[in-house]
Amino acid sequence: MVPLPAGYSSRNDSSLSLRTRRNMNEEEEHLISQDYSEQDHFLEKENSNSTRRPRGFWDVDEDFDDEELGEPHHHHHTQHKRSIWYHLRFAFIGIGIGLLFLILKLSVMAVGHHGEHMRPVERLYFNGTHQFAPTLILISLDGFRNDYLDRNVTPHLSQFASQGIRAEYMNPSFPSITFPNHWTLATGLYPEAHGIVGNEFYDPQLQSMFIHKRPAISSQSRWWGGEPIWTTSKLQGRKSAVIMWPGSPVPKFEPDYFVDYERGVTAQHKMETALGWLDMPFEERPQMISIYVPQVDQKGHGGGPQGGQLNGVLTQMDDAVGFLMQGLKERNLDSHVNIVIVSDHGMAQTDKSRLIFYDDILSKETLSHLRQREAWPLLSLRPKDDAPEDTANRVYEELYNYTQSVDDAHFQVYLREDVPERFHYRGTERIAPIVTIPDVGYSIISHKDYNITSGKAYHPMGIHGYDNLAMEMRAIFMARGPRIEQWYSKGTIVAPFFNVEVYGFVAKILNLDPAPNNGTLNGELVPIA
Repeated sequence: MVPLPAGYSSRNDSSLSLRTRRNMNEEEEHLISQDYSEQDHFLEKENSNSTRRPRGFWDVDEDFDDEELGEPHHHHHTQHKRSIWYHLRFAFIGIGIGLLFLILKLSVMAVGHHGEHMRPVERLYFNGTHQFAPTLILISLDGFRNDYLDRNVTPHLSQFASQGIRAEYMNPSFPSITFPNHWTLATGLYPEAHGIVGNEFYDPQLQSMFIHKRPAISSQSRWWGGEPIWTTSKLQGRKSAVIMWPGSPVPKFEPDYFVDYERGVTAQHKMETALGWLDMPFEERPQMISIYVPQVDQKGHGGGPQGGQLNGVLTQMDDAVGFLMQGLKERNLDSHVNIVIVSDHGMAQTDKSRLIFYDDILSKETLSHLRQREAWPLLSLRPKDDAPEDTANRVYEELYNYTQSVDDAHFQVYLREDVPERFHYRGTERIAPIVTIPDVGYSIISHKDYNITSGKAYHPMGIHGYDNLAMEMRAIFMARGPRIEQWYSKGTIVAPFFNVEVYGFVAKILNLDPAPNNGTLNGELVPIA
């Protein structure tokens, strides 16, 4: 709510109307004459201090009743002049109220969280040829495990971190898979809060299945909660652009510029697109650009984090970052544009010796009452609509009893309401009633998924989706730019944090009023002493 101007009074001086109606006596006439004689002194004082508001504009009181309308030579003119001032005073009050409403309207248009807003007034940067408003590029390198940075194959990323800040590591949200975590990065909400609880899941209220690889389904607005950073930016007067970020095709969150997902597009081509947006005229140019790059995740699944081809793709992604930085330097923007580089999760090595077949554990009768599985490598199970009422408890008991009957079952099973609080994974019915979390590197599958006796090679060799505190699931975070330099020394390492904090950090860089989110740091990452 916009505050009223200082000194504003909403009171009504009822004595004023009484004084106007009653006949003037000699004492009152003397006071009025005194008011007029002091008027010149009052106006002189006001003109010498133009920043002070004139009394009488907002406050209707008895200390100043008259504007100088001429000398009151005759007593019979006094009441007439007071009547004129009485009406003029209300005219001035009306003008003041009108100005107040105008100020309020302009404030709502320029400030606040919801609704369309004018482009805000900000300090601009001149690169020698054009003016630039504060700008940020957010890049996600899917599946880039934190310790990949220690392989000495990413010199551009190392230089980037040395010129800005880098997190010791960033924890993803649970489950540590692509769609839930990219929407968490974009909104600052845990999956249980924004609703994208997996790459595939069932909503019992919608009676429909979310499938991330089917855009006709996954781009429907009904699935997606929260407010992504590009929408926050757009609502507050800053144009936004998105390249292939999960969730960006959703109509209700549509950015100003958008490139839909296409598997074969290289990382460098995406950087070229972003640089092209920066070459646009000032009024058309986006200030918030989000870029999704999937190649590290794709190679990680194929051969695992120890795969022979992984270092090659890490170098390619590093070169793409170097290409972007060179493009900014050529435009004299390398010291102006803020850049944040993150990943959504890490990657763990696996093989066919780490498979758990749940159809060997559950009875055939119990299996017959279950819908299709909803998650991988963890196992989420949901009874069919016509299943016996105790089916969920029966599933839990059979899985739990198995864990107690073997030396190491390599998984933990929970009823949804008993999932540990730290996972933030029990607050919606989109999470199945039974949640089974395997140890890192293990997968819970059925014989329909893979026949171990067939002799066929098992794929994938790299998997994620495990406990979000596992070392193998740790993600990267680094940032540099003029706003970062205001807050941190170059080369600062910040303490580990959860990825719900990224939304608030980006909002702070762009001076945005953030939407409600689960972050707790208010954009202030903590340096390691």
